[in-house]
Amino acid sequence: MPPRKKPFTGETDEVDDRPVAVIRASRSPTELLQSSLRSLWQNRNLLREMTLLRLKVRYRQSLLGWLWAVLPPLVLMIAYTVIFSHILGVKSGGLPYPLFIFAGLVPWSFFATSLSTATAGIVTHRYLISRVAFPREIIPLSYVGAAFVDFAIGIAMLVLMMIYFGVSPSSNVIYAIPAIGSLIICSTALALGCACFQARFRDVGVAMPLLLQLLMFGAPVVYSSDVIPGPFKWIYFANPVAVLIEEFRHAIVLGSALEAFAMLYSFTVSGCLLIVFYYVFKRFDGTLADVL
Repeated sequence: MPPRKKPFTGETDEVDDRPVAVIRASRSPTELLQSSLRSLWQNRNLLREMTLLRLKVRYRQSLLGWLWAVLPPLVLMIAYTVIFSHILGVKSGGLPYPLFIFAGLVPWSFFATSLSTATAGIVTHRYLISRVAFPREIIPLSYVGAAFVDFAIGIAMLVLMMIYFGVSPSSNVIYAIPAIGSLIICSTALALGCACFQARFRDVGVAMPLLLQLLMFGAPVVYSSDVIPGPFKWIYFANPVAVLIEEFRHAIVLGSALEAFAMLYSFTVSGCLLIVFYYVFKRFDGTLADVL
């Protein structure tokens, strides 16, 4: 009698070796930030090398070399001194106007350079992003680091100008350190945010020069905040960049102590912006190669 066939059940004896995708809940914001910071620390050498690369490429085959770190603010200082001081008669609070305006241009140049270069950085490195695995935030952070080197050179130039104009720094110059620290945090936060949005909306890079121009005249760079009417000062100083430029100038050039509430406000806002934009950047990190 022939053996009976086994009824068909739809199952096979072969082992299915196809990969199994297990769908789990996404990581919480805290877990994502912790793992991202851990990865960034592990790749800190890459961040340093990319920052040095920015500086080498910027001044390579340049006749003036590192003079370009201070030449733009110096040229702007001369132009604004002629326009605002000699023609329009803008007051500078008793300081020599060139020194007054250069003390505002130095921190502003760091902020503007960080944003403008970091915004285009992700798009510029789309070839690298699509082929190499590394923390993507290193790209905008390296631009901020390169801008900080120019910032340090600008501060040294500012000290030389103070000596030239006979303005002696007081012991309160140490208060410039928290102002500089808050400015770095604010610049880093906005650099990460603009770089992330630029990858998806190229309008950010197109509008950046106009936005920076508006922000510059919305901060006490070329004029004193004393010209702002009293009822509108709280609106004016809602901009943390305006607060930090004002406090930086007061600490280094005027030798006055920082306003505790203003510094606490700017530090809090800058810190919150950094957390939010860093999270947003890492949240869309995995899709950067797809949208570039």
